[in-house]
Amino acid sequence: MHTPRIYVDADLAPNTTVTIEGGKHHHLRNVLRLKAADAVILFNGQGGEYGAEVQTITKQATQITTLTYDPINRESPLHICLLQGILKRDAMINALQRATELGVSKIIPIQTQHLSEKRVQLAGRWEAWQAVIEQSSEQCGRTQLPELAPLTRYTEAVSMVQNADFDLRLLAHLGAPESRTPPATTPKRIAVAIGPEGGFSDAEVTLAEANSFRAYTLGARILRAETAPAALLAHLQTRFGEFSETKQ
Repeated sequence: MHTPRIYVDADLAPNTTVTIEGGKHHHLRNVLRLKAADAVILFNGQGGEYGAEVQTITKQATQITTLTYDPINRESPLHICLLQGILKRDAMINALQRATELGVSKIIPIQTQHLSEKRVQLAGRWEAWQAVIEQSSEQCGRTQLPELAPLTRYTEAVSMVQNADFDLRLLAHLGAPESRTPPATTPKRIAVAIGPEGGFSDAEVTLAEANSFRAYTLGARILRAETAPAALLAHLQTRFGEFSETKQ
């Protein structure tokens, strides 16, 4: 039987008891139907995970005590920062799930010219996206959570990445030449920008290229906005990361 993994935003150590309330407690009690003495795994996104046991579960809260610490590391050796154009609700959830599963280190939601959602609808979205990342990390076995940055204007995100320590900066763009020339050295830190449903505008592509980004495409076919992150991130992990035949 699969042992449930539970993310908790708390300091953990062996023989620590944590109390879980609210929506997560509801899920544990009414969906997973956990009971006292059930085995679970706790992690707080700071590395490793803890074997634990449910102590009590009432209508109001679940109490779980950690037993043993496992320093296991399931993170990719390749640091990827994803600049993700804001998508419609379900597509954005799908993109965040796939990005988390494929080992990104940081996600920056970016507001682009072809914004899929009305700006007034963006209020409160960050919290929902954070919950998606936590749930996806529970499911896929990650021991560190991807960092979710605040909503950032495209121009600010491009400038921020240009000034940061990245070995390679890529901009997903259908009109880019299909170059497979490998970098002079294998990159360990990559920034990749993926646009919304309408893609990046010509002005946005020009700005990115002026700030050390390289326009990049995976082929001639048009990928759905929620497909592009999975395709490009899997491609990068295959060329440079944990899927590569010569791992870093």
